[in-house]
Amino acid sequence: MIKTGKNVKKTLNWTLNRKIFVVCTVMVPILHFFVFYLYLNLNSFLLAFQMPKTYTWTLSNFAEFWDKLTSPNGEILIACKNTAKYFLLNIVMLFANLVVAYFLYKKIWCAKIFRVIFYLPGIISSVAMSTVFMEFIKPQGPLGEILRLFGVTMRDEGLLANPETATDTIMAYCVWTGFSGTMLLFSSSLARIPSEVIEASRLDGCGVFRELVSIILPLIVPMFTTLLITTIAGIFNAGGPVLLFTMGKFDTTTIPFWIFQQVYGSGSYGGSGFYGLVSAAGLCFTAVAVPLVMITRKLMEKIPAVEY
Repeated sequence: MIKTGKNVKKTLNWTLNRKIFVVCTVMVPILHFFVFYLYLNLNSFLLAFQMPKTYTWTLSNFAEFWDKLTSPNGEILIACKNTAKYFLLNIVMLFANLVVAYFLYKKIWCAKIFRVIFYLPGIISSVAMSTVFMEFIKPQGPLGEILRLFGVTMRDEGLLANPETATDTIMAYCVWTGFSGTMLLFSSSLARIPSEVIEASRLDGCGVFRELVSIILPLIVPMFTTLLITTIAGIFNAGGPVLLFTMGKFDTTTIPFWIFQQVYGSGSYGGSGFYGLVSAAGLCFTAVAVPLVMITRKLMEKIPAVEY
């Protein structure tokens, strides 16, 4: 069959469009890597070793960060303590999600109702959830009324405006909204386990705890490892609830929120166009987070995954 000039032109146009599509598909992630990952991180790394305005090489940013870190009751020290609390809470919540997903998988009494209750915070917007939570914990709210029944009077400023209770109150909100996505992932992994395996363990006399630890957990090691690593990698990501409730006031600031304040708020270099202290702090925190992730990954690789 002889191709006409029109068909040849159409074929050439299709080939050219395909090549353009392939080039764009490849170039977008490459540009994203070089611009938003390599350039920004390299620039931040260099700023950590430079003086403000003069951009001369120095280690003064690290010295300043160390002074602020070791200052008694300093903002960075408070941020580190709060971040450690959130980190430990996230680890506990990971195991709590696994336990709740396991009991829902076992179809306990009213399992469907409990599943909706636990999933609901993940469906509703965080703004709506935080508003409901703040109304609930007000001195004139339901929590205040419940405490008065037991002879306890809440302070007029409320829990979020009291440095002694503000961080714990925000952590309570994190617990309330923490049973959604992670539990859904665990539930999907549990649903793929053959029922024959569970029946065999039951015939062998495995109790609930033994079944969860010796049967269920080895079968979902890949999913558990992924969630554990992402949880540890997010050690310095506890800033969202603080932004919603207190804006870092009342001794509730965390490391990511402190960095946010330094860059965009009322921090030492906020709006100045130079973020040497923030870059030095970020480099130090990265030096802590990366080894934690690598050690966790190596330890989890030693646990053999059971195929089914």
